[in-house]
Amino acid sequence: MSEVDISFILTATPRLPGAAAVIASANELGIAITAGVETSDGMLTFALPDDGSLIVALMPAPHPDAPTMLGGPTSPPPEAVAKSRAHIIVTALGLPDDAWTRDTQMMLLTAAVIANVDAIAATFGVGLTFHAADAVAKIAAYCASEDELVPPELAIAVTAARESATRMSFLTHGMVRYGREEFLVTCPIQGKGARDFAFTMARWMLTDPDKQLPTGETVGRTADEKLRIQRVPNPTGKGPEVIRLDVP
Repeated sequence: MSEVDISFILTATPRLPGAAAVIASANELGIAITAGVETSDGMLTFALPDDGSLIVALMPAPHPDAPTMLGGPTSPPPEAVAKSRAHIIVTALGLPDDAWTRDTQMMLLTAAVIANVDAIAATFGVGLTFHAADAVAKIAAYCASEDELVPPELAIAVTAARESATRMSFLTHGMVRYGREEFLVTCPIQGKGARDFAFTMARWMLTDPDKQLPTGETVGRTADEKLRIQRVPNPTGKGPEVIRLDVP
């Protein structure tokens, strides 16, 4: 349980939440954090179950990477991100070993802080996309009430790249963390729906842990579409092979 989990919250004003308010919000989301203390250097520290700890630190300046980070289905518009004047770093130690459980708890802890500041957006998990604060809050509340795990839209990210003069690709990030393969979906630049298709495939594989996609077989978005399943090196040059699907 030594792994460190970090999330970032964009805020409109540079202030920390109240310790008691964070504890109350976390308890409402099913995590019994206690002992909120403000340190002399302006950080909040809390005790988590099973000897874990939570640190909430204010950075009184905009997040340096926020304006250039990827957009996604839950991202706020760029003009909202531009209004951020500070950001908060949330650090958790001692969360459960299981990746799904730890990422879900990190989402809930982040939401507990979001509930008590003028939050604009937050990022966690693979950390490539900022998600609108109200979306994180609603999803966290739903997951807590229904005992659900963090959904793929928050757990993974999808990046885009140009493949040629006429084609582009979408690559998932974060699937390997959950014991699944990443997807590389290529498509015409002028086409539509390929990014959503990448998310759909990711969601399918994550929610059905027994599902396998043998190389050479086909899948499709409709009964008539036949996209051949290929396995190719990860275009980032890191990690295991990815599943490639070429959308015509």
